[in-house]
Amino acid sequence: METSISLFMMDESKTDNKESVIDYFLSWTLRMTSETENRNDSVCGYCRQILSILLFGNATKIDIDSLSVRSVKTWKQWRQIDLCAEIILVDKENKESKHALLIEDKAYSKLHGDQLNRYHKIFEDEYENSNFINRHYVYFTIAEKTPFEDKNLCEEANYKAFTMDEIRELIWPTEKELKLTGNDVFDEFWIKNWG
Repeated sequence: METSISLFMMDESKTDNKESVIDYFLSWTLRMTSETENRNDSVCGYCRQILSILLFGNATKIDIDSLSVRSVKTWKQWRQIDLCAEIILVDKENKESKHALLIEDKAYSKLHGDQLNRYHKIFEDEYENSNFINRHYVYFTIAEKTPFEDKNLCEEANYKAFTMDEIRELIWPTEKELKLTGNDVFDEFWIKNWG
């Protein structure tokens, strides 16, 4: 499927405010997984698969479909961290698991100034005495490939690294499976070409 260029990311100003847009859309995507409000089922399903990738490293339906998402709370730019989230999952026996998620996102810039280790320490200190014992660290980029240097820094700091294309390929392995959902917000961010 040929996708048009996203209007969210490109305009005549040629400025690069993409990371702020990424923060908002990742926050929206995570919050769309919560079962507390009525939502478009296909969009919610895709958002749940994205959550599964970010937490567990894959989009297999077994991981996330056997769980309910009781709540999702997000914070953008908390202590200079791009996005933080608290997610409460519930299994079929009604047992809760609490997950704290830190996401560092990049548009076309690279990591700098030991930021992954700095953010990791801030996050660990914040959650040290909490019941959010499942902590996840994610690096997300809209670049076609994770820059080699960034990939090494992610491995050293214990972050899972994902590109937008990698997430799309996990959800929609073939171009034939990639279809617009009808939700303009979701389609604009996750499916259309950012140019």
